[in-house]
Amino acid sequence: MKIGFIGAGKVGSAFGRYLFEKGLEISGYFSRSLKSSEEAALFTKSKPLSMKELVEVSDYIFITTPDDVISEVWQSLKKFNLKGKRIFHMSGCLSLDVFDGYKDLGLGCYCLHPLYPFTDRNCFKKLEGVIFSLEGDNIEGIKDFLQKSQIKYFLIKKENKAKYHLAAVFASNYLVSLAKISKELLLESGIKEEFIIDAIYPLMEGALNNIKEKGVEGALTGPIVRGDYLTVKRHVENAGIYKNIYKELGKIALCIERLKNVQGKKEKLDKIEEILRG
Repeated sequence: MKIGFIGAGKVGSAFGRYLFEKGLEISGYFSRSLKSSEEAALFTKSKPLSMKELVEVSDYIFITTPDDVISEVWQSLKKFNLKGKRIFHMSGCLSLDVFDGYKDLGLGCYCLHPLYPFTDRNCFKKLEGVIFSLEGDNIEGIKDFLQKSQIKYFLIKKENKAKYHLAAVFASNYLVSLAKISKELLLESGIKEEFIIDAIYPLMEGALNNIKEKGVEGALTGPIVRGDYLTVKRHVENAGIYKNIYKELGKIALCIERLKNVQGKKEKLDKIEEILRG
């Protein structure tokens, strides 16, 4: 089983190295940038290859380009003899539909997407235990690969891909957006920039640890949990351009707290709801 990559960026390099560490053979990388191919190949003990060479020597081919290039790559791949090969793309949002006509070519096509934010190629060290989504018609045809790579995966339907990817964006990308809001408010409060990370990180790390230990709903803390409606009122008054974001997130937190059905708290939560909806 030889595995080739089209696309030599962070995802392709990191995932290739992960597979290499699992004992799988990486045949090489093709990229529009020869330098990128060479660096990814060096990182995975493989070779920089032309697309033709990569197709010839690879049993499994992973397309790890940006989403809007995948269709273009597929059209180029269709010019070669792909019979018996397994082709993957690693987009979280696109489905198998991008592989138009693949059923007539005698090969297997799949979408494999890791729920992990790739910041650099050294992320391969973090992929152990990461959950992957997998879409494909013949999963049995890649059982050997899945077992050897020790990937934890769940099967996803194509109609759920966009919503699934949206969930990933909320959990990862928009966590950074929330950190940015917190940073700006802290700066407005007078804290020095050099203290920002040390101020924000323990709060976010604590929340994530609580989620891991107590589940999503059990991790909530803060004024809504305490029923501090006057504090929520002051927050709204001082949120500035972030007022609507605060209100919408507050409504979600309020729903979580109402689920607990704590005796004697309903009146305070009702007051908080009035403030958030007002």
